[in-house]
Amino acid sequence: MSRPNVLWMVSDQQAFANRGVDPQQFPLQSRLRWLGTEFTRAYTVLPICSPARASMLTGLYPHVHGLTENDGRFGGRAELDSADHMIQQDFLAAGYRCGWFGKWHLNRATSAEDHGFEGFSLPGYGYPYCTQEYSNYLARFHEGPLWVEIESSGESRRAPGDRVDLTAESGWYDHEAGTAILHGPEQAHEAFFLADAATIWLDGLAAGEPFFLRVDTWGPHPPYTIPTGFESPFGDREIRLAENLNHDLLTRPQHHADYRDQWREDLREDAFDWRLLSRRAVEHGMLVERALAGLLHHLETAGKLDNTIVVFCADHGDAVASNGGVMNKGSLMVEETMRIPMLIAGPGITSGRQSDSLICSVDLAPTLLELAGVNARHFMQGRSAAGELQGATRKPFRERLMVEQYGLHVPILQRGLYWKDLKYVIQPDGFEELYDLASDPFEMENMALGHPLPQGLAAMRRHLSEEMAALNDNDPRLGRIQQVLRGAALN
Repeated sequence: MSRPNVLWMVSDQQAFANRGVDPQQFPLQSRLRWLGTEFTRAYTVLPICSPARASMLTGLYPHVHGLTENDGRFGGRAELDSADHMIQQDFLAAGYRCGWFGKWHLNRATSAEDHGFEGFSLPGYGYPYCTQEYSNYLARFHEGPLWVEIESSGESRRAPGDRVDLTAESGWYDHEAGTAILHGPEQAHEAFFLADAATIWLDGLAAGEPFFLRVDTWGPHPPYTIPTGFESPFGDREIRLAENLNHDLLTRPQHHADYRDQWREDLREDAFDWRLLSRRAVEHGMLVERALAGLLHHLETAGKLDNTIVVFCADHGDAVASNGGVMNKGSLMVEETMRIPMLIAGPGITSGRQSDSLICSVDLAPTLLELAGVNARHFMQGRSAAGELQGATRKPFRERLMVEQYGLHVPILQRGLYWKDLKYVIQPDGFEELYDLASDPFEMENMALGHPLPQGLAAMRRHLSEEMAALNDNDPRLGRIQQVLRGAALN
């Protein structure tokens, strides 16, 4: 058999953890659960767009590649550039055609095409609706303006019922954390535009020519946008609200409450319809997956699916309607922002299997290179899960996992660690959180505040200290965090 192809699909900020929704209701997850392996304990390395995306491409932790927040707003690097070694360079060297369609968000001046990819992307965050490429696509099935109607307002405080011309207002999404109704067919959604463009690119490949293809949608990042004809699988049933929605946050670090209070100041009173927001967030994810699932169908029809490694994941999660009543993600390291869907299928990969091994988005680059038999030409900190995916070992390939945060709206440097069923997070001021996720998945009881301190806390401090040392994580800005952990190591 010829060298395997790679199709890697990434959604943006998908509501996933603690939503009470069966993954079988999501079109892409449902198909990949049958075709391959689902990781039930998958996490983002850092729950902010640019750092997470940089780690996926480089296989490095944010504190190493340096892109620690969006746009370098708190002192990190503003962007990746030509000096950074990314996974596509290894595939290009191995003779692969490399395509990228969708969100880039790794450099404000260059797009994916400036880094060896073919396809369609835009500098910075980008947004496709005002581009000529999208207009050409839309003209194939829709005439006249394409507009959305504000259903639940965001930071702009635009009233429900206000109309936005998608092809004229390029920045409307920047201030809409709420919901909107797209007055047009579902094919007008950007995810279908990207899937269509990627399909055309695939059809243009020479017979037998191997490909590495990334498709990165802008959704289901808010505003949660649903077309008028969307058929929800929920009918009149409500999605279960998160158990921590009304958490008083008294046992959480102060910045959690500050973030909650900021939303209460920024939004109109009628914006806090938690049931609507929860439902639309999940429905938007389903819509995006429906578009991406079309790529699997296309590969299957073309006879290429059996020789294609297929990956689906999100860059990070979404805290909407959870954790005391917040939107978006902020600087939170809660399960709702940290956990992500991750499913991998392809030749030699065990099908119909669930794995509870800890895995992280930083592990995907080395995993894909090994699965494809492509040599990695630079150092990576992520660990390959190829052996586990292929059934070569029963031992979990990762016993513990370190994760990071540098902040979104305000600088808040944090470190976290997963080990067994325990989760530990330490804040810049030394405030600690410890949860048993097996019995407390909504993180309602912070065991670190127990008296006396639980035995597990000392172990988690030690594990995190060891992981930080192994990963060369000695950022001088960590301050009090390093003091607490050094003390734990000495004891």
